[in-house]
Amino acid sequence: MLLSASPALKPVLIKFPLVLALLGGAQWLQAQVYSASFSDSQWSAQSGPFACSLNHKIPGFGSARFTRNANAAEFLELLHTSQAFPGGAVRIETMPPTWRSDISPLVLGQAQSVGGEPLKITANIAAIKGALEQGTNVVASSTQISSDGTSLRVALAARNFGPASGQYRQCIEGLIPYTFDQLSRTVINYANNADDLNAAAKSQLDKIVRYTKADPRVLGILIDAHSDKLATPEAGEVVTQRQAELVASYLIDKGVDAGTITIRWHGDKFPIANNMNKAGQAKNRRVTVRLENASTRQEMDKKIAAIKLAEQKAAEKTVGQSSASNSSLPSTLEQLEQMVEQQDLTSGR
Repeated sequence: MLLSASPALKPVLIKFPLVLALLGGAQWLQAQVYSASFSDSQWSAQSGPFACSLNHKIPGFGSARFTRNANAAEFLELLHTSQAFPGGAVRIETMPPTWRSDISPLVLGQAQSVGGEPLKITANIAAIKGALEQGTNVVASSTQISSDGTSLRVALAARNFGPASGQYRQCIEGLIPYTFDQLSRTVINYANNADDLNAAAKSQLDKIVRYTKADPRVLGILIDAHSDKLATPEAGEVVTQRQAELVASYLIDKGVDAGTITIRWHGDKFPIANNMNKAGQAKNRRVTVRLENASTRQEMDKKIAAIKLAEQKAAEKTVGQSSASNSSLPSTLEQLEQMVEQQDLTSGR
């Protein structure tokens, strides 16, 4: 029988038979049982574009929390504020209501506790939630005996689980399924003489729009347009300006702040493939869209500083040509960024 512990009371001690294989007989073991009472049991859901959680307070112990992050597996944590699970195996099982004597407890799995740390359960999460949905409590029981001769049991009460669980499921369905790293550099190819974005390009840009609106850590968007080899450099400039502006206009029309967008066009200065064949030309006709956050800006600053330092060292080694060397140094942020763009694109990163 599972007894409840109220916030104002110490954990309840109950006795149940435990077969000890080493002793070859049955002994009585005291268990510290923590559970929300029937009247106090509450569940609450917290929603966000990148993470969802379902929380349950357990008086005297702490709390239980289901968590699902974008692009990650769901897990359950038992977070203690007082006594933690000792190191060793923890059995997870159902605990049917006392009036259902026809139903036996069902073992749902086992977790491994690192003594003193929150208990993290990664297996059989669907089965645990399924039992709670059906109105059956779930109990985590330590298989280890503490120095005072007691065992720890923590219960997840099923009462009021359903409504919060529904909100939690809705949140999971709406999680953004891609990360900053996956979208930090997006390449969009365009056809020769294209005067509009194709469906594939719009689909890629829609992901960027959705992500940047949800993540306040995105500080800016860099758009760099490139062309294949055209008749004149001026023709390449015109084409790439048009492509950069098409991408920027699409993002702005979808609600991205225009003040966060920087556009640049480079003509055919930075090819990444052979312009002597159609396959290479198609690769060179591209627009790169980069997301900036504090980390990427810091990395950019490091690259710019490294370029400056390398150029200065090269200048110092040129005896008698100090003025000529200094005049070759990049003098504006635009020049430096173009150098970084060239280095980054040709390396394939």
